Amino acid sequence: MDKEKKFYPDYLVWILSVVIMIVMLTVVLAMSFPKEMGRRISFSAPFSPKPEWFFLWFFEILKYFPGNFAFIGAVVLPILFIVTLIMIPFTDTGRYGRLKAAVAIGLIYFAFILFTVLPALDY
Repeated sequence: MDKEKKFYPDYLVWILSVVIMIVMLTVVLAMSFPKEMGRRISFSAPFSPKPEWFFLWFFEILKYFPGNFAFIGAVVLPILFIVTLIMIPFTDTGRYGRLKAAVAIGLIYFAFILFTVLPALDY
């Protein structure tokens, strides 16, 4: 007659052994085929900082607000984007609420895509 298996300790031991084998296989593969991290640095070239792709929009906005107006591009516009996203559920009421929400989201997405693609074309 077969003994009924319980989660503890029968299945738990089986699950933990499979997890340990997968982790060990992952570590062995990672150690066998190391991947180089980051960019190569040329110490003879002049320093030119380049942001990662997810900050390109922010640096592009800062180009349009130099000097004393940098506060607008660095603080006011990103906060305005965030507040607009937070306010969308509250504008999605009334007769044209869904249209207003869709236009607001569309404009924000268009601005993010535009300000991300423009500096990517410059590099």
